[in-house]
Amino acid sequence: TGPNMRFLFYLALVVSAWQCSHAYFNYQTKIPNGQHVPHPCKPNFIWHGVGHLNAGGGGARNQFGLDFDRLGGQWNSAICQLDSDGDGVTNGQELGDPACIWTEGNIPSRTENISHPGVCEPFDAQKCRAANT
Repeated sequence: TGPNMRFLFYLALVVSAWQCSHAYFNYQTKIPNGQHVPHPCKPNFIWHGVGHLNAGGGGARNQFGLDFDRLGGQWNSAICQLDSDGDGVTNGQELGDPACIWTEGNIPSRTENISHPGVCEPFDAQKCRAANT
């Protein structure tokens, strides 16, 4: 039973790690331009875990992630009209859905000039310093 138990343990570990590392991809499709949200401090870098403090996803959530979960875990007018990061721009404006009409599986009205709804920008602006620490 020793080698079999070790095999099962490692198999469970690999499956768990795979599920955790791929879970956020499901959320990317639940928000407009979810797979194209730029990192505000790293040019040409995508922030894959939009609802998390960690750009790669997983771990603690940022305010957008907390709001998204609290408001139903799907894109709706409540999360769209909210300004989760406090930078004066709604989540919908940041993600390319200023009219809050996007539905999952469709192309948002804007696919360029996307910004992060969970990171106050410009990052070093006076109003954003406290929010981004």
